Amino acid sequence: MNTTEPLILAIDTSCDDTSAAVVQGSVILSNIIASQTQLHKQYGGVFPTVAKQAHKENIQPTVDAALKRAGVTLTEVTAIAVTAGPGLAPALEVGLSFAKQLAAKTNKPLLAINHIEGHVLSVLAQAKSRTEQNLTLKEITQSVNYPVLALVISGGHSEFIKISQIGSYKIIGQTLDDAAGECLDKIGRMLNLGYPAGPTIDKFAKLGNPQAYEFPLPLTQVKDFNLSFSGLKTFARNLITDLTTEKSLTKQQIYDLCASAQYGIFRHIAYKLTKILETEQFGEIWLGGGVAANIELRTVIRQTIRDFQKKQRKKGLPASRISFRTPYTKRLCQDNAAMIGTVASFAWERGTKPIDLPRLDRKPRWRIEHI
Repeated sequence: MNTTEPLILAIDTSCDDTSAAVVQGSVILSNIIASQTQLHKQYGGVFPTVAKQAHKENIQPTVDAALKRAGVTLTEVTAIAVTAGPGLAPALEVGLSFAKQLAAKTNKPLLAINHIEGHVLSVLAQAKSRTEQNLTLKEITQSVNYPVLALVISGGHSEFIKISQIGSYKIIGQTLDDAAGECLDKIGRMLNLGYPAGPTIDKFAKLGNPQAYEFPLPLTQVKDFNLSFSGLKTFARNLITDLTTEKSLTKQQIYDLCASAQYGIFRHIAYKLTKILETEQFGEIWLGGGVAANIELRTVIRQTIRDFQKKQRKKGLPASRISFRTPYTKRLCQDNAAMIGTVASFAWERGTKPIDLPRLDRKPRWRIEHI
């Protein structure tokens, strides 16, 4: 590993997971995540005050564990990075307060990081190589075929983001209501699949028929690239009500509903992705966010790229070369501090100045294009 790369201690408390990581350049040395899933299960969703209290209890031991696993001390750290937003305000407050105190105590520079940029750049994070030298930040930057289209598909966000270069972003499409992951969770709740329901839907969908129930395709009459999932949620609710009027759902009906709902949500994303590709040329497509761990979504995105290229060839046009990147491990799809550290490393490399501690505050609605 290149020891000239910045050594970043990163902290993320944007929602319900307390995470700390140590990253050297974009190489992940440790990535500790303290889950709060069991705490919020009884509420069927994240309860902000419960999340805040759990973050307070978990943050010190999580940071200690990240440093220990990475085999480094605070004195060796180049800088500290912390998620400033977007996210739940009470949760963000815990991470920011801890990071500010730690930076002041150790006299380390502190970088405020956008959580969505973390999901975007999670595809550039590297596992520590045991056999060869990892790529440097400069080598990674030079290897990217711009412009890039990033898809952030998670429980709280669904966005299409154009990347002109690392650090320069423009949202070209986003959900107008629910996020894709949120829609999956709500449909899962209707089927009594527990919390969070997304992973269960993914599991059950493999046993079902995605064509069993035809979910509508939203926003086909508009020319923009925005998404809308609330109509799919309403369709699911009405369908489940109709199916349970006289008797309970069978196991196969539940499997088919999961498969059909998941297919409907992913088909909507694919439809808008196709429209984007028909409008503008991209060298790469990146997929990040919690739902990016879903293998079926990855398959749908790959197939959408292939179908677009096939249409180009039929028209006698040269097929665009589009590479597709996802995080090297599914652990980087969920909320985590390693992706925050990766962003901080690239920011440090391009000379981003640390934030003055008194000026640093939480930004619950911080948009990536306002970085």
